[in-house]
Amino acid sequence: MKVYKEIVAQARELTSSGITEQETILWKLLCYAAKMPLRKNQEELINRAAQITLQAPDTYFSGGILPFNVFKWGSGSKLILITHGWSSKAADFSSLITALTAIENATVVAFDAPGNGSSPGELSNLILYTEALQAIYREFGNPDIVIGHSLGAMANMMSLEQADIKPELLISIAPVINLKALFNNMMEAVDVPVKIRENFFERFFERFKVPASAYDLTSYTLSAASKDHWIAYDDQDAVVNTDFLIEFLKLHPAIEITLYSGTGHEKLIRREELLQELMQRIRRIV
Repeated sequence: MKVYKEIVAQARELTSSGITEQETILWKLLCYAAKMPLRKNQEELINRAAQITLQAPDTYFSGGILPFNVFKWGSGSKLILITHGWSSKAADFSSLITALTAIENATVVAFDAPGNGSSPGELSNLILYTEALQAIYREFGNPDIVIGHSLGAMANMMSLEQADIKPELLISIAPVINLKALFNNMMEAVDVPVKIRENFFERFFERFKVPASAYDLTSYTLSAASKDHWIAYDDQDAVVNTDFLIEFLKLHPAIEITLYSGTGHEKLIRREELLQELMQRIRRIV
């Protein structure tokens, strides 16, 4: 957390930096995932898991192959996959994972995306999440139930479409719909001037060969996201702009939704009423 606070402080003073330094600082602001130590109950949960290491290509930053840590509980026939959000980790779903491991017929898999939690990596990004998910599909097979929060929910929808996998149930909690909007929110929060933001998005295009606006789920077919999909969200979310979610829902009217107003982006995955509804939906399948 100390490192991230230093990055935020640097981002607030960008006008005194050169263009190259500005770009470096903004990549850190947007792609550095602060790593928090495990609480005791989280550590106990992780210690009960079978752990393996998989790999994902880091095409756009290090250019190498990054290992990431995967955790598995149980050995049932129904595979439940959990994808955490930005600057988070598998153990942040401890309450949910504990409930899921009580289901005899379930195998629960969660992971720390490259650069997040216990997994190495200086910077992370959406593509690394999707690459990690593809590696998990290859290792464990097609999941029956897929759960994601925030950027993890966006990565789930993209990777399922890429792999042509249609799970029995897809659960998205406070999903990011528009990546450029998320980046803008993060930069606005530390008072990055508009012109510097515009320069950054030009550099984004140079690095990724597509504009940041291309990562917008309203422009994806997402057949896996249109059926048997439940979204839980907070209309007062300060991290993701729910206007984009509303537009997304208009394109996918079959998606079921539940509003948990005023909960907060990070707190949604711990809200008791949400967890109860989530478990009820899973129990219909498992």
